Amino acid sequence: MATYLITQATGKQSQYITEHLLATGAKIHAVVRNPDKLPAVLQRPGVKIFKGESTDFEAVFQAAQGCKGAFLNTFPIPGLETQQAKTITEACKKAGVETVVASTSFLTGDKEVWDDKESEEIGIRSYYQSKHEVEEVVRNAGFKYYTIIRPGFIHFDFLLPNVYGNFPALPAKRELDHAYNDNATMIYTDASDIGKYATAAFQNPEKFNGQAIQLGKSNLTLEETRKILIKITGREVTSRRRTPEEVEAAKAAVPAQKFNLWANIRDFSPAAAEAKEVEAKFGITFATLEQALQRDKAQLLECIPA
Repeated sequence: MATYLITQATGKQSQYITEHLLATGAKIHAVVRNPDKLPAVLQRPGVKIFKGESTDFEAVFQAAQGCKGAFLNTFPIPGLETQQAKTITEACKKAGVETVVASTSFLTGDKEVWDDKESEEIGIRSYYQSKHEVEEVVRNAGFKYYTIIRPGFIHFDFLLPNVYGNFPALPAKRELDHAYNDNATMIYTDASDIGKYATAAFQNPEKFNGQAIQLGKSNLTLEETRKILIKITGREVTSRRRTPEEVEAAKAAVPAQKFNLWANIRDFSPAAAEAKEVEAKFGITFATLEQALQRDKAQLLECIPA
């Protein structure tokens, strides 16, 4: 069976992709910073661990030996992210990797949506400019096949430990603290769908070559999301919009808040409408946010206290 390189392998997206690839019988070369702290999926048979950083060319090059494809997962810090993408693609190209699948973010390809003064003021523009640069690195790297996947707000952001960067009051007070307007919506992606689409792209690179695929079907208001949490857990969940002072204070502590503010001035429904076309084109159905959280109900219950 084929072997695939997984970068930032302890990251949640990488773990889901690893799980789906292992289910096909594939072998994994996983690049991690600390081999002493591995999630369960990286301790399974078929996974070989390589210690290294995504900016370490030699470490990535060694890990990429014998790999047919590579998953490119970057850390969202402008400057560092592009450096990681360049290092990984250059090392993989030298090692003879044929296929690269890269994960960026929903709407990265719609530059008019994020490349403006309003997005700059909110703090979104630099995030997306960095994602755009990653995509350009992948496109221009010269691989035989490449695919870009663009997830939205991922379902595990309601679970520990990711919830602290999104809704920090949820584990402590069963409260969705946020900066959304009442009618603002967000696109949600099941992390398992990231694994499904990445695995499909590796297994059928001709079909997926050159594609940039938006992942996510659910486009929900915060109130709709709150009701889903209540329905699944059977526990009361409240919501509270941050005051202007709290919004300012949360800019550093709650990184995802900028997406709340961005949703207040953007209509994501056209992006969500693409889901049916994507499902029909590739034959892989998206899960809704409710389906994803229902599947991971045990983890959701750990996050929302009784």
